Amino acid sequence: MQIMNLSKLLKRIWWLVSAYGTMENLPDAVLFVNGEGIIEYYNKRAKEIFCFVDNSFGRYKISDIVKNAHETIEKSLTEQKPVLATATLSELEFYVEINVQQKVGGYCIIARDLTSLTKEIANEEKVAKFNNEKNAMLAKLSDDLKSPLSSMIGFSQGLLDGLGGDLTEKQDKYIKIINSNAKDLYIFLDKLLTFSQAESSIYQENYHTFDVIELLKSSAKEFKAACEEKGITFDINCDELTNRNIYTDSEALKNAYQNILEVATSMTEKGFIAIKVSEPKEEIREEYKLPEGKRFLYLELRDTGSGVSEEDLKYLCEPYAQLDKGKKNILRSLKLGIASILIKRANGIINIRSELKKGTKYEILLPVEKGADE
Repeated sequence: MQIMNLSKLLKRIWWLVSAYGTMENLPDAVLFVNGEGIIEYYNKRAKEIFCFVDNSFGRYKISDIVKNAHETIEKSLTEQKPVLATATLSELEFYVEINVQQKVGGYCIIARDLTSLTKEIANEEKVAKFNNEKNAMLAKLSDDLKSPLSSMIGFSQGLLDGLGGDLTEKQDKYIKIINSNAKDLYIFLDKLLTFSQAESSIYQENYHTFDVIELLKSSAKEFKAACEEKGITFDINCDELTNRNIYTDSEALKNAYQNILEVATSMTEKGFIAIKVSEPKEEIREEYKLPEGKRFLYLELRDTGSGVSEEDLKYLCEPYAQLDKGKKNILRSLKLGIASILIKRANGIINIRSELKKGTKYEILLPVEKGADE
């Protein structure tokens, strides 16, 4: 019997030592408070947050460090969840989250310092505000930034066409380089500014009803011609679509669609680009959790291009994440970033699936009818 009691005692001691070690290393403050509100124990994190003096158990009351401590404890116990409280430290106030559990003869209080969280939220808001202001500034300066490039392209092309007289072989070579680089820079700048405008707070949606098939077919004409030059099959199938009219932002859809086509055309050297427009089947509705009774348009674009790896797919629509991967990747991400943002602006969903050397599939879902909040 004595051996059994000793075994139980050893287990109890081991548990207490383990629990003590665990509590000491918790990221949140732990305090044990008796029925009179005196703090009988606190862990290392509590000492850091509330600046307790070493070995001062029993010296402080919970009311010394938490405003309206009694009401806060009662509220947490009654609601059985963490509550927001104001802590005090040398006349300095800060917020903590208090979670209280009743124990024999008192309470166990877990307190989480929200100061760093508040700073993080404030910093995120500051960054978001800065990005909005930056994007708005770029959008407003769009014409001023592109006009000099337009002049460089126009005048250099005029010189190449002989408007300024005959050119020497060396002059012709240099002006061709100027013309080509100015065109490349113009395309890049145009995409960057379009991306900034789509992201900015000054973007204005323009919802109205229009014929979606007419928009898709007319927007694809130049890409169809480019595909024919490369020997790629280009097809738009809308036979399954019963209602051609949808209510959304037509310019957003057109811009997104054209940017996707630009990427698909540039990445496909053989095979096909196929576009299918229909109403989503039941499995698609279930996959994207579309609300019951609400009609949607389903646009699927497939290509047999080079595709992208699973790793690159994660950041395909994020140009800022492509800065160390070269201009080509940044330009592609700008185009797909524009498409992603604009489809969301049109209250739609976009998803991209791709496999390296096997092609890419773009799926777009758009609500057909006017929503209650539009």
